[in-house]
Amino acid sequence: MKSDRFERWLQNIYHTQDEEISCSECFDLVSHFVEVELAGEDAAARMPQLKQHLNQCPACREEYETLRDLQRLENEGELPSADDLQDKL
Repeated sequence: MKSDRFERWLQNIYHTQDEEISCSECFDLVSHFVEVELAGEDAAARMPQLKQHLNQCPACREEYETLRDLQRLENEGELPSADDLQDKL
């Protein structure tokens, strides 16, 4: 096992909580987390279990980052149209 992968593995074990949320629960809550965060509030303090899950789960973190980036674009009026997105495929 490569050292960086092993270190991430150890960090995940170290940061494991007695009660954690599942990926399903994370997907249900992540849009609210993004809204709170983009409103300038401390989303991690308000939803610590979700933040902990995002730190450990690459799939959920990717979903979070995508939602966050799309919401930022929408807030800035720069969200691409469906046609623009289709052209990029």
